[in-house]
Amino acid sequence: MRIATIAVSLAALAATSALAQGPGAPLTVTGALEDSDAKGDEDHRYDDHRIRLEAGQRYRITVEAEGFDTVARLMRDGQEEPVAENDDYGEGLNSRIAYSPAESGDYILRVTGFAAEARGPYTARVEQAPPLPAPISTAGTAVSTTGTWSLWEGALADTDPDRDGRHYVDYLVHFDAGQRRFVSLEAVGDWDPMIEILAAAEREGDAADQDDDSGVGLNSLLAFQAEEAGDYIVRVTSFGEGSTGRYRLWVSQ
Repeated sequence: MRIATIAVSLAALAATSALAQGPGAPLTVTGALEDSDAKGDEDHRYDDHRIRLEAGQRYRITVEAEGFDTVARLMRDGQEEPVAENDDYGEGLNSRIAYSPAESGDYILRVTGFAAEARGPYTARVEQAPPLPAPISTAGTAVSTTGTWSLWEGALADTDPDRDGRHYVDYLVHFDAGQRRFVSLEAVGDWDPMIEILAAAEREGDAADQDDDSGVGLNSLLAFQAEEAGDYIVRVTSFGEGSTGRYRLWVSQ
């Protein structure tokens, strides 16, 4: 097993010019999974690369290989529990992580394979990603069906930000404390939508609530009751990595 130390900063770029790929791709690391590498769970071979990440900066980390199905795991240095991980991004077998650390420091990028017998060369890249776009804050169209709903129509695209390979669009919605409101997400076309509810100040954090298939077919439906009044993020995303398509988002008033 090889452990490489990489700093994602201008100073580190000067020290690792052989690895730099220009302003759009600060770091590229090449390696190979071999029989001599360390063994992880169920005898999976892995390589660890130490990288330094800065708090508040968004990063995109990719691992690509032609000879095996990659898995990327990101951990704090000295810890084994991943803060982010990804197996297959999109339709291929490569891996991609989007992550914004809350604390600056050293992290470990672990490159392994989905299968224990995975062997062969790979390329890992660490890139600085642009800030998240502002959530959509325009009011939805008022629609009266069984009650009054706000309706937004849009499209999930491969140019939208992603988390662990799942693209998303965020809507800013105000909830009163104790108010129970229904949120419905309908896919237009053949894809599996998913709803997530997050605190507005924690868009990179864990969802307070989520739903995949409680609606009709593969559509999503949940009833959310806010414990505290304030703005929340209603996130339109997908169950599968790399999925895109048009949708209708409904929130009861």
